Amino acid sequence: MKASLFRVNSVPGHHSMLSASPGLRPSRPNSDASAFSSSKIAARISLRHANGRREGGSCSRGSVPRAPIDDHYREMLESSPNCSLLLRNYAKYLHEVERDAERAEEYYARAILASPGDGEVLSLYGRLVWEAERDGDRARLYFDQAVNASPDDCTVLGSYARFLWEAGEEKEETV
Repeated sequence: MKASLFRVNSVPGHHSMLSASPGLRPSRPNSDASAFSSSKIAARISLRHANGRREGGSCSRGSVPRAPIDDHYREMLESSPNCSLLLRNYAKYLHEVERDAERAEEYYARAILASPGDGEVLSLYGRLVWEAERDGDRARLYFDQAVNASPDDCTVLGSYARFLWEAGEEKEETV
């Protein structure tokens, strides 16, 4: 058995690219390989590893520019418009990378409609409401729903704790 299933190759214009080891074959012969192409995986990985706020329309350290990532999400959403995971990830990209709260809110709302019991998307939406509008009551409603939907999810619980901490500090400052 091989020690590594993937290896990283340098490709001009990309931060990194993953490729399958030569002996690997898709588990389903009719699977859509284009959805899992190495360049698309590299774009997602570059997005995750790029840090800080980026200006000028491109990611840091020579990784994939923002516009192709946005185009990729739009293309994927055309083929799967009700995929809650895709909607959630695109909303998170819009919120955290593009800093576009209005569009992020639209896609979080669509993700919630597609999967109303997804505690993580409810939590992410609550965080957006808090950060963009500072509406503590509305944010708390979404966090409460998130905790009820996923009471054992440490990410949801941590997000809620952070919200409670920040909302408590803001309340103390106004007193």
